[in-house]
Amino acid sequence: MDKQDKQIEHIKDLMLLQPDNVTFGQFSVTPIQENILTLINEQLQGFMTNNTSISLDLFGQPYVQIKCDEAGGERNKAKVKKEAEQLAKKIFRFRWVHPKIHRTVETSGVIITSIHDYIGSNNIRLNFNPWAIPFLLYYGKGVGGTYYKKAVALNLRGDKAKRMYKIICSKYNEKNGYYDYSLDQLRKDFQLGPSYTNAIIRKRILEPAMEEIQKSGADVWFTFKMMTLHPKYNKRKPMADHVRLFIKTTRPGVTDSQELMNRTIHRWISIALDYDGYHVEKAFQAVVSSDRRDVIYNRFCYWDDQITLGQKTTTHVKNAIRKMLRDDFNIEP
Repeated sequence: MDKQDKQIEHIKDLMLLQPDNVTFGQFSVTPIQENILTLINEQLQGFMTNNTSISLDLFGQPYVQIKCDEAGGERNKAKVKKEAEQLAKKIFRFRWVHPKIHRTVETSGVIITSIHDYIGSNNIRLNFNPWAIPFLLYYGKGVGGTYYKKAVALNLRGDKAKRMYKIICSKYNEKNGYYDYSLDQLRKDFQLGPSYTNAIIRKRILEPAMEEIQKSGADVWFTFKMMTLHPKYNKRKPMADHVRLFIKTTRPGVTDSQELMNRTIHRWISIALDYDGYHVEKAFQAVVSSDRRDVIYNRFCYWDDQITLGQKTTTHVKNAIRKMLRDDFNIEP
């Protein structure tokens, strides 16, 4: 295995790492910076689904080529470059448990390590830190890599709306159709100061984000209600400590997220293996019992969308699944 192959395997391992206690920078990112993160995530999302390979430079470091029109609007390259330089100063931090020594590790660093301006073009190339991958894919513990639509994420106005869209995409198949989001956690996730009371969070973050996402025609949207789930009684009325996000979607879904996941995985494996009952069940059990189940499920959802858009055929997806079963699970179709 050569150096680049080893780096690709390292990146695959990082995609499976489940971080916790995630923090990022000291201020929330700007809309253009959020777009830059979206474009980096697009490459990771394509790699997760085996739709594209990850690009490595001469030193084996991953990079993404960004069209500045996508990140910051037409003829805005200088601003996109400046925003990327500011983003490169922000520190991410997360904790994770080492699978071999079973110790908690706190990892910190910057997302963007180098910025290359292709003079005379509208493109810049960004090298990104492989150890930022768990942070970039994190939108809730146990999510396993959130799938969202790039066009929606880029075109939403405001960094808070962009962030909320990604969060609800990670939670759209919650069992009860809603997600109880701790207001303390929301303040931490959005890097909000103590001046952000519940009323201000409602007026400046939740209501504008809800309206912007609904207006955009996004595939996932939400309504909300402030809730008191852990009341603390004193002289005053207990304050809300959670916001209940009622998540709606046009994506195929059922009430039980586990059932949805299993049905989707079983459907695609059945197609790939020509409905051969014994081999389908063997492959299905191997996938759903593996630690890559969530990543594979997101891959299948991505392929569903690509077929709907006419960018992939069922035959292409079938062959890709057969290759995945052979390479990753040692199952010969």
